[in-house]
Amino acid sequence: MKRFIDEKGTFEITVPATWKYFLDKGKVHTFQDYQIWKSDTFQLSINELDTDEKKNNFDKNCNFLKTEKIHNENYFSLPDSTGGEFTVKSWMKRIDSKMVMFTLTYSNNPDPELDNRTLDEKISIVHSAIKSFRLIDTAQRNSTVNSYRFEMFLQGVGATSLILSNAISNKAFIEATCILASQIDALLRIGIVLKNQINNNNKDIEIEWIYQGLTDKKKSEKDIYKKALEIGIIDQSISNELYVLYDDRNRVIHRFIISEITLAEVEGIAYKYYKKQQKINKIIYDLETEQIEKNVGMTIAGKKESDDGISFIKGKIGINECFENKKSV
Repeated sequence: MKRFIDEKGTFEITVPATWKYFLDKGKVHTFQDYQIWKSDTFQLSINELDTDEKKNNFDKNCNFLKTEKIHNENYFSLPDSTGGEFTVKSWMKRIDSKMVMFTLTYSNNPDPELDNRTLDEKISIVHSAIKSFRLIDTAQRNSTVNSYRFEMFLQGVGATSLILSNAISNKAFIEATCILASQIDALLRIGIVLKNQINNNNKDIEIEWIYQGLTDKKKSEKDIYKKALEIGIIDQSISNELYVLYDDRNRVIHRFIISEITLAEVEGIAYKYYKKQQKINKIIYDLETEQIEKNVGMTIAGKKESDDGISFIKGKIGINECFENKKSV
């Protein structure tokens, strides 16, 4: 299961790690399995009951509905809607001044070889998601979303460790080069956050460095290199080396077919990236140590919790098969 918060910080819910999200028609929050042959859809919508008339109408309409207990909470259950290939089951509940509706749309004739889950199993998954749903208080939305985005950033960093391990095992040096470049970018981004906390004597997480939405202003790798050099995270020598690697990486991605570069050369580039990633990782470790020593910023000294890390990154991977025979990352 994975934690999910919508872009505006309206609600939080826990859903299966293999579910992807999109906003349908600008208002219906929709979850579907990444595997396209699994056609089930879970949706939720939130409507304001901001007048007495709307609240009264809701109460009147619910008088004719059955109630269903989901994990000790009562929800109104609408009659199933069946039409041809699909059936829709719906539940709704009034939470404060809002009406929240949940629906499960499932195939009436699923292919058992592609989707062998029973209807009871599907409903049980949906009920677990519904149980976890909560509206986020308006005053807490900004801080909650920022915390969530930072968590997703760390999840992404953790996921690349698994991807990189698989790439190296399979001698997929082009993929390894891309992942190592992404890891260096991520390390420098977190380094910028840590360094700014030290310089400003606070615990603020500047989201612009660790999250980029569809409409947010882009911060490229070169922007990150420039900022890291400007505030003293890296020196001019490391900066120059990163730009050389940046050009090499572009040769790997864009000119593998149309130039003389070979896979053997790509392996060498990947190894250079690995050595640079190790050096920058040490720089970030030193920044964390500095925060602890100065008692400033978000780094906290303490014993690391025992955890294999797999459950944390599953939501970033979204494919259960990637975790077969994996015990740790």
